[in-house]
Amino acid sequence: MSLISDVVRSTFTTKCAVCGAVILKRDALDHEGQAFCSVLHEAEYIVATLD
Repeated sequence: MSLISDVVRSTFTTKCAVCGAVILKRDALDHEGQAFCSVLHEAEYIVATLD
């Protein structure tokens, strides 16, 4: 990949904290600085960190 492609990807995308899927930042759900691809993954993360 070219440097420009890497910069564009890191600027506009992020990874889901649970499954690692690459998602657009504008589509990501955010909770305490973590990105999630779905409400289910956000809930899983919250429940897992309650302990």
